[in-house]
Amino acid sequence: MPELSLLIAIAALVGAAFSAYGVWRRRGVNAWPRATAEVVATEVIEHRQHSQRREHFEQQARYLPRVEVRFEVAGQAVVTDNRRFDAAPSFQSREAAQAWLRDYPVGKALEVRHDPDDPRLAQFGPSRIPVRRIGLTLFLLAMAGFALFISQQ
Repeated sequence: MPELSLLIAIAALVGAAFSAYGVWRRRGVNAWPRATAEVVATEVIEHRQHSQRREHFEQQARYLPRVEVRFEVAGQAVVTDNRRFDAAPSFQSREAAQAWLRDYPVGKALEVRHDPDDPRLAQFGPSRIPVRRIGLTLFLLAMAGFALFISQQ
């Protein structure tokens, strides 16, 4: 039994390390240069997922709202969308995705943060604290500590 709890502790520590790396990367994103972008196009993309249940095989539709923006970096025009960095949010209905897009009418000015090395990688809106990722890191650290405690018993 101690070997299993030690293995669980190691796996939890590895997971916590990956999660903490994600938090660190987000911290770096918040320091990226800012630019003012203009929304040039919006659309809802239907994405079908295959899901197999005991009763039957079905395709579940998900709707991804896409926002395309244009901004300038060092005099060069950059066109990108919200699928490149954080990924577009996913909705179960087309109406919910269209409602989300109402906040981004064509012509609206947005603040974006862009990667200095590849400006097509851009985060829309204000900086964000990755609360869920921090919570996951803390949970995995707690599980690793608990598993180490059990392995010492």
